Amino acid sequence: MAKMVFIVWLLSASITLPPLFGWAKNVTVERVCLISQDFGYTVYSTGVAFYIPMAVMLVMYSRIYKAAKVSAEKHRFMNFSKHYEEEGVYCLEASSRGHPSSKRTKAVEECATLSKLLRQDRKNISIFKREQKAARTLGIIVGAFTFCWLPFFLMSTARPFICGIHCSCLPLRLERTLLWLGYTNSLINPLIYAFFNRDLRTTFWNLLRCRYRNINRRLSAASMHEALKATERHECIL
Repeated sequence: MAKMVFIVWLLSASITLPPLFGWAKNVTVERVCLISQDFGYTVYSTGVAFYIPMAVMLVMYSRIYKAAKVSAEKHRFMNFSKHYEEEGVYCLEASSRGHPSSKRTKAVEECATLSKLLRQDRKNISIFKREQKAARTLGIIVGAFTFCWLPFFLMSTARPFICGIHCSCLPLRLERTLLWLGYTNSLINPLIYAFFNRDLRTTFWNLLRCRYRNINRRLSAASMHEALKATERHECIL
């Protein structure tokens, strides 16, 4: 994690520092300060700041989506659960009939094995549903990020090729609208998380009503829940 944070800061510095060392100069015309419109710097800064991260995000999400799709094909849980339930009912009926003790013991063992498989299957269903929900939420977040910031960076990349490097010929209202569209991404991200996460939704509501004790209780319960889920995963692996 520390290496990733360091890389992010290093990339951010590589975008902001070059103009200070003479690679490109900012444009100041008619009381308007504009970031350098040098062709090379514009392509470099927009690529490192947006296009490359967006490409990485899209590639990673496409892989997550494919993995979720494969997992969905493997987890025909509705059919499995129905089959197990039918078999469980049959198993209970068979074990309750008047069979010899040896056959009855065998039927009870089979029922126990079947019940264990059913419990494991239900646990897998719960994990699968959480993973599907997380993948759906991530897809919405990636889509919102692309929708909000792509128009602004397309404009920023095309501006020096359209207007030249000494000024901006685009309408100021258009520039501000696209910039604020990008800023709205920071506004809608918490709303997306809150909409798809019940714990966050409840926490936000408690914050608005200044119920901080409820928040601490929810956080403690969430921590315990995560610890229990980690224990369940460890047991599944074993």
